[in-house]
Amino acid sequence: MKDPDSTISRRNFLGKGIATVVGAGLGIAGATQGLKAKTPVVQLAQAESGTKDKPQIKDYRKLGRTGWKVSDIAFGNARMTDPAMLEYAMERGINYVDTARQYFDMEVVIGKIFPEKRDKLFVATKLEPELITAEVSVQEVTKAIEESLERLNTDYIDCCMIHSVGDPNLGDRTRIENRNTYEAFEKAKKAGKIRAWGASSHGPRLVEDFSWLIENTGIDMIMPGMNYMTKGLEPVLAKAREKDIAVVAMKSLSAARKIDYSAFIKDGRTIRQALLRWMLAQPNIDTISLTMSTFEDVDEFVGASGTPKLTPDEKKALEKYGMLLDSDYCRPGCGACLANCPQGVPINDILRYRLYFHNYGREKDAMGLYAALPASKNAHQCQYCSAPCTGSCPFGISIKHKLVEAHTELTV
Repeated sequence: MKDPDSTISRRNFLGKGIATVVGAGLGIAGATQGLKAKTPVVQLAQAESGTKDKPQIKDYRKLGRTGWKVSDIAFGNARMTDPAMLEYAMERGINYVDTARQYFDMEVVIGKIFPEKRDKLFVATKLEPELITAEVSVQEVTKAIEESLERLNTDYIDCCMIHSVGDPNLGDRTRIENRNTYEAFEKAKKAGKIRAWGASSHGPRLVEDFSWLIENTGIDMIMPGMNYMTKGLEPVLAKAREKDIAVVAMKSLSAARKIDYSAFIKDGRTIRQALLRWMLAQPNIDTISLTMSTFEDVDEFVGASGTPKLTPDEKKALEKYGMLLDSDYCRPGCGACLANCPQGVPINDILRYRLYFHNYGREKDAMGLYAALPASKNAHQCQYCSAPCTGSCPFGISIKHKLVEAHTELTV
């Protein structure tokens, strides 16, 4: 079946028979009534609209100390140009949406369904990564929050996040040690403009920066890049759970987007569903934020909701999946190779752009990101390098080969 156009208009969307009433949702009372979880209600309009046989969210999990219970599968789509896809996800029971100021106009698009459906969604947005520096002022952070409020067409944000901590390209740890950021967050909380604050990361210093934030600030939520292939995050997640800090996983499908694993999986399920089921069975994860670009994506991912036991076929599929990717996939939060490059080439970033190119269907984006690197930092020079990075990857990635390949593919 061909994917519906992701830019379908709301009018055409409704014309296709999708119910106008949001399905199973958990929300909060008004801003002045505190954070009180509502009971999920399955709308009768769902049956009337012919969508009763569609997959539905089966599990709602406590989201740290936010006062919310959220769907175990969450909605993300950085390139969303119409709220129809989000509304369809809400029909399936999703009540958490992830966005960012950096995600083009996604904040504005989400705001089109407010204020009518504001209390049906937990909205997390991220400030621009470059904003948070060792010198940023309270006023600058406050202004950025106000701008997101306006773009989202709302008077409060459920969680406002620092975007991309643990990324050496954005500065060292003094970037997050600046107390002005947290003063601005606390003032915004007291004013009712944000309910919680957090931080996201898939950078090489992910573990270090999250650990510092958990130990030294009043952070409410962390959003780490994590999936079947990542290792070493467990102590951070356990500490977050101990302090009742919410954990939202991202980058959870790693390279599983465009690779055909159908030979490894049976019973009509998909490798992506097996990956999500595996993730949902791990301790200390509240929800998984996933890019949903088509209606089929929504149905597939929602079909993994709940905590079902993996079938023998799914376990075998994941083992084969892991074997196939083991020496090819650059894990979030690693960075073991970086100190071995005499030219300071951002190996992890370039391999991530290569992943976007090969597996995410984002060829143009990948080439644009690569082109933005200074010439002194791109992988052109790797072809002639003696490769002191060789052997530094704990997972056996052939770094020089992958970088030279990436340069050829990503150069316009």
